[in-house]
Amino acid sequence: MHYSDFITKAFDNIRKYPALLLPETILFFATYFLTIGLYRFSGLSAFAKTAMETGQKIDVSTFIRDFAAGYSSQIIFSLAAFVIITFVMGAGTEAIKFRMIKKITDRMNVSIKDLFNGSWRDFFRIVGMKMIIYLIALVIFLCLMLAASFLLSLGNGFTSIGAWVAAGIGLAVFVILSIGLLFRYAILFMEEQNAATTVRWSFHYFKKHTNYVIILWLIYLGIGILFTIASAIATMMFTSLRGNVDSAMAIYFVSFIGTVAAFAIRLVYNVWTGLFLFEAYSKNKIVR
Repeated sequence: MHYSDFITKAFDNIRKYPALLLPETILFFATYFLTIGLYRFSGLSAFAKTAMETGQKIDVSTFIRDFAAGYSSQIIFSLAAFVIITFVMGAGTEAIKFRMIKKITDRMNVSIKDLFNGSWRDFFRIVGMKMIIYLIALVIFLCLMLAASFLLSLGNGFTSIGAWVAAGIGLAVFVILSIGLLFRYAILFMEEQNAATTVRWSFHYFKKHTNYVIILWLIYLGIGILFTIASAIATMMFTSLRGNVDSAMAIYFVSFIGTVAAFAIRLVYNVWTGLFLFEAYSKNKIVR
């Protein structure tokens, strides 16, 4: 297949199988209402309402003195709950979504019932892979910081040079990391490997099919930029519309619709990305 075939086939599969949009849609609304719930539980909602009614100006010092000091336990609990719950739900959503995408790539049908066919094995493999990638990124970041500190310690003549060199190397390394891990989910689900093997095979695949992976990464990046522009336009349109309404309920409603519209655009791109990369990988798999 030609590269353009991968692009069009991915969009066509979204049209044929709208159930693919459900996992991330459910995650979005769950996260949205979870955020509202924790916002109220933390006390921030009441604090902001009181500050607005009294006309009090809210700055960092006021926030720390009048709110954070009195609600520290609620704040810590809310933040911890948000991070843990969204991480777990996010990994679970990915496990279901990519299993559905694999079925489509294997020319099988998917439906709403596939939302209930997730497995703990997929979940823990995704979590393990994320942890390995985070550790790799952390090690690279620390090494770059040490290198930058060394260059800066050499004297004023190396200060600006060291900063630019460190920034350039850091950018190059993380771009390579992004390209090298482009097919991590495709390999994880289509080769049914564990987390560590998947990361290793991803870099091996990039090394063996460098031109192929770079071209697909550029397409993935280019389509992503177009969707980002579309999402930004939708956000600006609803932000402008929000300025033309007066009541608090109308402002809330317009803001909510704007958030949903921007999310819907990102959702299509996220699902398209999975379909695009799985299809591209299926046509040029790792030879074992």
